[in-house]
Amino acid sequence: MNTFLISVSGVLGLFFFWGLVSPRSQWHVLVGWTRADPRSSEPGSAAYATTRFVSLLGLLSVLAIAVSWGVGVISFDEDGDEAVRQPSVAERVWGSPRPYIVDRVFTPLAAPPEGLVEQQVTGYQRVRGYERSPNYLFAAGKIRAAGLATEPGFLGVVPLPGTVALGMADLVVHVRGDSRCIPQQVVVTPVDDAVQVGVFFGLPNPADGSNADNLGECDPAPAASDTRGFIIPIDLVEPLGDRVVQTLAVEPIALVPLPAR
Repeated sequence: MNTFLISVSGVLGLFFFWGLVSPRSQWHVLVGWTRADPRSSEPGSAAYATTRFVSLLGLLSVLAIAVSWGVGVISFDEDGDEAVRQPSVAERVWGSPRPYIVDRVFTPLAAPPEGLVEQQVTGYQRVRGYERSPNYLFAAGKIRAAGLATEPGFLGVVPLPGTVALGMADLVVHVRGDSRCIPQQVVVTPVDDAVQVGVFFGLPNPADGSNADNLGECDPAPAASDTRGFIIPIDLVEPLGDRVVQTLAVEPIALVPLPAR
């Protein structure tokens, strides 16, 4: 919702709320001043009751529009009986489930960690943080905003105030992982003409801070319906340049096209 629509909706909401709570004062302020004798011209109780009813309908309509804008554009199927949220730009690029940006700063490992499970990296895109490009990534919902980053053991640390992890990244990778688990470590191995990347998941750390053996009990190949999508910014030691991006098993990771403007 743009600023103009927000302003109009706010004014209408206040107007209808005023008419609902105090229709008499609303009449005196808006109409009474045009009467030579406002008291003798004042509407009756039935008119005020009608004003309250109309104001209630108007207020509910404004709230319904605000909620629909808040959750995304709503469309209906051909029969008109099923509401469907339109996919976000990130979903159109990377598919479902809806991926979130992992707004965390971390130092990649050089070798696979013990006790964690590697999950499928489905693609990558280049990032130019100084240009805020691709811009849809900078506008996407962040994992810390979604609340998942509060789970103990979640990858990395929160960036410094006023900064985002994307601003320092050279590329992002998209990974689908077991929905019971969280990303805990990333491995980056540079070779002659490639950068090899692996993302490792584990169950959230126990509340007592112990390093329990069950951290690695994640499904290495979960069904799509049992996954969560994450977009992870990676800051390389050297720019990616002409190097390709591969998995740790030396399989190519696809360069995903940017969304159409």
